[in-house]
Amino acid sequence: MHVNQAKQKLRSGDCIWGVFANGLSPELVEIMGLAGFDFIVIDSEHASSTPQHNRTLIMAGEARGVSMFTRVPCQESSVILRNLDVGAQGLLVPQVNSRQEAEAIARAARYYPEGFRGVATPRASDYGMSGSILDYMAHANENLLLAVQCENIACVEHLDEIAAVPGIDVIFVGPFDLSQSMGIPGQVNAPGIHAVAAQVLDATARHGKYAGIFASTVEQALAYRDMGFRYIIVGTDMKYFASACKEAVRALHAGEGEQS
Repeated sequence: MHVNQAKQKLRSGDCIWGVFANGLSPELVEIMGLAGFDFIVIDSEHASSTPQHNRTLIMAGEARGVSMFTRVPCQESSVILRNLDVGAQGLLVPQVNSRQEAEAIARAARYYPEGFRGVATPRASDYGMSGSILDYMAHANENLLLAVQCENIACVEHLDEIAAVPGIDVIFVGPFDLSQSMGIPGQVNAPGIHAVAAQVLDATARHGKYAGIFASTVEQALAYRDMGFRYIIVGTDMKYFASACKEAVRALHAGEGEQS
C-alpha cells in the first residue's frame, strides 16, 4: 500500500506544493509528477471525471512517485467512498460551511473507530493482497489527508468549529468562490479575502491543523507560504499548457517579424 509522502512532508513542518489536474490526461499527470510537485489534485468538481477516470490518473501519478488526491464534486458519502477506493490518498471537499458537514465528511472518509467508510478490499488496499483487512483499515485512516474548503462567506463564522473536528486535516481557502460569495467576484486580493485567510490561519493553528489555499501564480504561492499556509495548490495543468502554447506562438510570430 502506498504511503502518503505529501502528508509525511507536511507533518515534518514543510510546505507542500500541489497542482490541479483538469485535463484528465495520464501523460500530463506523469509530467507534473516528474516535474516534482508534492501532490496532484484530480479536479472532479470542475472536470468531467468519474472514479473510473480517476483510477487511471492515480495509477499514472503513483508510477511517478507523487501523492494523488481528488477534489470530489460533492459531500455525498458514496462519492467519497468510491474515490478513496480507487486509490486517492487525499480528498478536497468543496463548500463545507458548518461543523455538522465537516463531521459527516470525516466519518465518511475513515474506517472504524474514526468513521463508517464502507469496508471492502478495493484497489486502495492492493485488492486485499498486502495484509489483513484491519491492517489496511488502520493504514487508510492514518494515510488519508482530508481537506475541506472554506469558499463561502457562510463558512467564516464556523471556522473554529470546523477546525476542531477530528479527522479534518486541512482547511483550504478557495479565493475565487469566496470572492463571489462576498459580492466581489474575482477580487481575490481584496482586503476581505485576506481577512478570511488570516482567520483560517488562526483557526487551524489553534487546533493543530493546516491551512491551505489556491494560488494562481508562483509569486502569489510564495507569498501565501510566507503568511503561514502549508498546503498550496499552484495553478492547473490546463493553464500551464495554455501558457506554454501561447508563449510558443508569440515567439514564433516574433521570429517571423525579425526575419522580414
